[in-house]
Amino acid sequence: MQLKKLSVILSIGIGSAFAVPYSVWAQTVPRSFAASPGVYKVIAESEQYRVIEATWQPGQRDAWHSHGSFVAGYSLTGCKSRLHTPDGKFTENDSEAGQARIRPVAPSHSFENVGTTVCKSILFEPK
Repeated sequence: MQLKKLSVILSIGIGSAFAVPYSVWAQTVPRSFAASPGVYKVIAESEQYRVIEATWQPGQRDAWHSHGSFVAGYSLTGCKSRLHTPDGKFTENDSEAGQARIRPVAPSHSFENVGTTVCKSILFEPK
């Protein structure tokens, strides 16, 4: 059931991603897996997409990075996190295991696990 739900969410996100011109979402910072290989591991890819496993230990913050035109995520564990932006601001989030989400392009950012347990997600992003 969860995988079917994720497939529908991903299909919707993929369709909307192509409406955004490349120049709008091109980033000067590296992609997640290149910026923090200790956190992000590419587990599958095609000519167009990557599937990435992301694991943050308690208190761990990854390097500044980008994801492309969008990123779809599926939380494997619950997580208390903080998303930092280059302007010094941040937002906090509590996600639950099994939660799926699609985020549009974001500027360079850094993700921090501010909880006491391991945060683990699967990310889907365009190349």
